[in-house]
Amino acid sequence: MIAKMATRMLSVVAVSLALCGVSAAEEVVLKTQTALPKNHDLSKSFIASFVEPLNAQGKGIVRVDFLGGPEINPPDKAAPAVQRGAIDLLHTPAAYHAGIVPQGATMMATNLGVDEYRANGAFAQLAPNWEKKLNAKVLAIGETSAQFYLYLVNKPKLGPDGVIDLKGVKIRTTGAYRPLIQALGATPVQITNAGEVYTALERGLVEGFGWPTVGLASQKLVKLIHYRVDPPFYHLANVVLVNIDKWNSMPKPAQDLVIKVAADYEKASIDNMIRAAKVDEDALKAAGVQIFAMKGEGAKKYLQIAYDAMWKRASGRLDKDEAAMLRSKMYKN
Repeated sequence: MIAKMATRMLSVVAVSLALCGVSAAEEVVLKTQTALPKNHDLSKSFIASFVEPLNAQGKGIVRVDFLGGPEINPPDKAAPAVQRGAIDLLHTPAAYHAGIVPQGATMMATNLGVDEYRANGAFAQLAPNWEKKLNAKVLAIGETSAQFYLYLVNKPKLGPDGVIDLKGVKIRTTGAYRPLIQALGATPVQITNAGEVYTALERGLVEGFGWPTVGLASQKLVKLIHYRVDPPFYHLANVVLVNIDKWNSMPKPAQDLVIKVAADYEKASIDNMIRAAKVDEDALKAAGVQIFAMKGEGAKKYLQIAYDAMWKRASGRLDKDEAAMLRSKMYKN
């Protein structure tokens, strides 16, 4: 009798262990990185509003294995890492892979909110380009309320048209604002990794840089610059990409949860940026950084130069009709 009971108990334990093993095996694990440093405000937004909620809600279904930032794959190599399946999921500025998916530049050159160009069908026409060219699905476009400023070590001059004159000034750049830097006559210095900007400024390799309206304080850059150039330009577009093969292998409950959390993150990231921008504003004031503001027609022309330069860059790599269609949906004069 005792032997039979023991046998039954062992059977129950074996079945339970087997079921636990099946459950654990079914949990989807997404190997994930950000293209920016982990302590950057943009990365913090992604971690707080996507990684942590998904891990909290997805127990036993889907889990993010957050590996880190550029130390995993350099910013310009991160999207190709998703393409070949070296990582499953990536949070990255679209600018870092605009050479592969030039349509991404249109999301920076927009002056609309992401909800607007989702509603008018522009996003539906953009998204397949990542699938074709990077083997990746766009889950979300985050931090879109952030824009860009130029920051300078030395006080700039104004041209006769009221637009800042940067001829010969060495400016750190990425694909996000290279068109504007070149249009203003500055000397672009390509430094992709945001973590290297501090050292470049210290060594005098650059005399200024473009930067989102967030992340300046967290990267300790405020003490190395003396001027911020107003007004801000473009809109940040951080895409969350998942490898298509990995996505297609995921059970529907896991896909549904990821889609839900991605939608929540997209909205939450807008407020994240508003809060982070306030921190940067306070840090600028505390450091004594001065605002060099263009005004009136000069400011309007500056912005026109910025947007025309970015649209020219994007359009040059697109079919003429596609470029015209996207501009009509993504940009309001």
